[in-house]
Amino acid sequence: MPPSKYHKQYMAQSDKEIAKKAEIKKKELKKIFSAIKLKMKNKISRIAVLGCGDKRLVAHHKRIFEEILKKSVELITFDITIEHLKGEEGIKKHDCIKPLPNRPYDIVYGHVFLKFLSINKQWAVIKNSYNALKKGGIAIFVFDEEDYKSGKVPLEKWEEKMKKEKIKFLELPLKFKIKTKFLKGMLLALQK
Repeated sequence: MPPSKYHKQYMAQSDKEIAKKAEIKKKELKKIFSAIKLKMKNKISRIAVLGCGDKRLVAHHKRIFEEILKKSVELITFDITIEHLKGEEGIKKHDCIKPLPNRPYDIVYGHVFLKFLSINKQWAVIKNSYNALKKGGIAIFVFDEEDYKSGKVPLEKWEEKMKKEKIKFLELPLKFKIKTKFLKGMLLALQK
């Protein structure tokens, strides 16, 4: 299967542009980890990444989590198509609306992932992410401002469902200055 238009856009970006995107992700993750304390006692943290736009980001994800957590990580990247990720370690073809395999995980991470799913499939991913966590683990979802303001990702609806199911969660606004513009968004973290 040839790469999608989305993946081709990533492939066309320079290594420098990909590195900048990775540094933004690092800032986002630092913000969430400063607000939520992880209770991980194991020497190696198991991390599931939901979707990945470019294979160069796989190594960045591993590096970022190791730097922030100050420990080794076992990183598994799940994507419904994996041709664009060939050559990287820990890649698994999987439809994330189904339960995540090889669980439990310390962290499940979805960066602007839900917007690619129809609204009726998003809750399954949120719930599967939560169910795949170890006790004390955290599922992290990052959204661009346009995703939840446009209704592509109905955050309020998912927050109501989490409250009903007694899932502990935290919502944090994001705002980072990049050159002359601001990147705005939201972090949603679910803790088991």
